[in-house]
Amino acid sequence: MDIDIISGLYHYGLTIIKYEQDYCLVDLKTQEVYEKMSIYYIRRLLRSWNKHRKNIENVI
Repeated sequence: MDIDIISGLYHYGLTIIKYEQDYCLVDLKTQEVYEKMSIYYIRRLLRSWNKHRKNIENVI
C-alpha cells in the first residue's frame, strides 16, 4: 500500500482496508466502513479533496 495514500487518508480521519479485490475506507472515529472502491478511485478522491482544501486555504 502506498504510504502517500495512507497518510493522506489519515489527514481526513480515514484509513483503508483491503476487501476482496477492492478497498474500503474506514472512518477512524466512528469505525464506519464505506462502500468498496478501487485504489484508482481513492487516489482521485484524495486529489480532489486536497485541491478543494488548498482552494479554501487560499481564500482564508
